[in-house]
Amino acid sequence: MVVECLSLREKRFKVSISTPPTKMTAQDPFLYGDLTPDDQITFIKAFQIGLAAYGQSSCWCMKDRILNRAGFEGFTTSKKHRLTYRGQDARPLLLAVSKRFASPEKPIIVRRAICNSKYCLNPAHYYWGTRIDVAAENAERKKTGVNSDLIATLRKEKEEGTSSLKLSKKYRIPYHTVRRICNYESYETIASKGKEDTLKIIWDNVLSTYVKLMKMYPNSENKYNLNCSQSQVAECPWHQKSTTKHKGNFGLMKECLDCMDEIKRGRCSIDVRNFDFRWYWQIKRFWEQVDIGEQDECWPWLGATKPQKYESTAYFPSPFHSTKTQSASRVAFWLSRGYTGKYRVFTKTTCKPFCCNPLHLTIKELTDCEPPTKIECIKVTHDNIFKHAKKREGNTQEE
Repeated sequence: MVVECLSLREKRFKVSISTPPTKMTAQDPFLYGDLTPDDQITFIKAFQIGLAAYGQSSCWCMKDRILNRAGFEGFTTSKKHRLTYRGQDARPLLLAVSKRFASPEKPIIVRRAICNSKYCLNPAHYYWGTRIDVAAENAERKKTGVNSDLIATLRKEKEEGTSSLKLSKKYRIPYHTVRRICNYESYETIASKGKEDTLKIIWDNVLSTYVKLMKMYPNSENKYNLNCSQSQVAECPWHQKSTTKHKGNFGLMKECLDCMDEIKRGRCSIDVRNFDFRWYWQIKRFWEQVDIGEQDECWPWLGATKPQKYESTAYFPSPFHSTKTQSASRVAFWLSRGYTGKYRVFTKTTCKPFCCNPLHLTIKELTDCEPPTKIECIKVTHDNIFKHAKKREGNTQEE
């Protein structure tokens, strides 16, 4: 009796890449049974934007500014190695929409070497394969190791009479690998890669799925179009009527992409003059409820809290939140650094409860942003509010 023993790491690896999603049927393109009609329409509609932006064969990175906008509700790039949709791995869905499903012989999702992003949405850049396919694609991506061109070269030279030992030394590949390749014992899927799944077949299947879903859920399609049109006119608090910035330009987490650019440059300023006048009283009222001290001190929240005082609550409507109250630290981040939508804001572990000092606030997902070293300005009121209001009205009339 032979007992197969796997280490804990091998078991986790095997489960994570080899086990197909549950509820998978060849008749249903959506493998996860909890996706609503609205979710399905949003998923399939995303291909329209990707095709219009990049075409059939290019990489559709969901971190790109063009794709990172309205119309992609439910997609996230928070996972380290893959794109997710509604909390689930999006890659099996991409393959299933193009009518490609896992099999016992090919249970692993493989990303093609031509793909430049782990968060790619293009279904043509994935296929079901084996661990050998994964290794080959990685080798081709790095221009090292075994790839389809090298396999063809080895077999050709072997047929011309070159020994496997000489080929092993010439191309610096293990002898047993060369022997198996030349004897057609392995790497068959790599040698024939691209013959089964052509671009035309993939996109014909995607189109048929698209047409089917549009007929099944017309109400969800109308709802999707309405949400997209509303997102295009939505404004973040930093939008001013005299400019076109900070309007209709939001990412997957409903963050303002114009604000994100400023955050990356280290913006940190408490100044009511940065905002349109219609926000003045609301912003002024918020900072009046914060105990503003020195820049290296905590700024406690003096306003309302939830029952049992486990969370602060500040009135501040957001274009993408159903409630009109947010945590005070989140609003403080929005009004000092930029509107970050549904990203969670954290304080330092050494902070006092409900700290609102912008220098103490962080968003864990923003790893590419340098934290600010100082607050550039602290000004929570206009010198002459009536003069400022008339000036703003005069500029609007001129425009």
